[in-house]
Amino acid sequence: MMSIGRCRPAWLSLCVALVCIIATASLGYAQDEPSEAQQQEYVSLATIVGAALQGQIVPTGEPFGWANDFLKSSDQTTFVPFTLSIERTKVTTPGAALYLFVSERGAKATAGADGAPTQLPMPVFEDAYHLELGAPNAEGFYQVRRGFWAPAGDYDVYVALSESGVPDGTEVKTMMLKKPLSVPNMWSNQLSTSTVILAERVESLSEPPPPEQQLSNPYTLGALRIVPKDTRDYFASEDLSMVFLVYNVGLATTGMPDVNVDYTFTTRGVAGDELFNVTNPQAFNAQTLPAGFDMAAGHQLVAGQAVPLSAFPAADYRLEIKVTDNTNGASLIHNVDFTVSAS
Repeated sequence: MMSIGRCRPAWLSLCVALVCIIATASLGYAQDEPSEAQQQEYVSLATIVGAALQGQIVPTGEPFGWANDFLKSSDQTTFVPFTLSIERTKVTTPGAALYLFVSERGAKATAGADGAPTQLPMPVFEDAYHLELGAPNAEGFYQVRRGFWAPAGDYDVYVALSESGVPDGTEVKTMMLKKPLSVPNMWSNQLSTSTVILAERVESLSEPPPPEQQLSNPYTLGALRIVPKDTRDYFASEDLSMVFLVYNVGLATTGMPDVNVDYTFTTRGVAGDELFNVTNPQAFNAQTLPAGFDMAAGHQLVAGQAVPLSAFPAADYRLEIKVTDNTNGASLIHNVDFTVSAS
């Protein structure tokens, strides 16, 4: 873990350009104009990231948890929703400030010539915001969910987080995570899917959030809000719920997709996997899709199931999900491991 107190003013020259962008709110969503104190918190967090980019700070360990998914976005990019899990004891204020900087893998700050300021690498994505942490979960962690866009490639994701609204003279608890991340290409002609998202629950909304709120609602797909599950540990009284999207499918002569999704459960043991159960497959074709379904208009193939685990004895399991495009014979397989315990 990396714990840092108040930021050193010597680093402010590295972050002026970044903070100007933040202060003018030219980010990917609407938010209230930050106060002067909040802007200073952004400066402090950007300063820390600038120090890391110049090698003055070397992040070690993970001060908070990170989990992410991948979904196909627009303009040849992939959307990366993520969840930060922050231990309650590490933050003493009800609110926090967060600064996100995504750079190409291995990018570093470069010294300016003839006394010019140090230049930070051009970010692939950056964001900054204040948030209310709310109540911790049953395990004692605050959960923060946001997202960013990036083309396919290898990146370093810097997340700097600090307490917000700390009284003068009190040390600010500040943490930084550096996460290497490889973003897949979902814009090829090959059959692909989003991440298989395990859901705590799926909620129906009366209407989709406006586009400018996408980053603050990263797990909302149209009028569906997914609340991701924190772990892959289940009780037999729960359901195994999953959601994923299928991309780059061919079209049959009807102008519709023709896709099958098969779900096979096996138990995992020392001697290997053993077939346990097969649930009903899903079919997406001219007979099952609604009239007017049109991939060219942006309609999505949303797959998934909710499987009651009451008939699953306590054990370790693997779910094999096989997606087949019947128009061209292409297929792919995802494996999802999970554990069931008695209630």
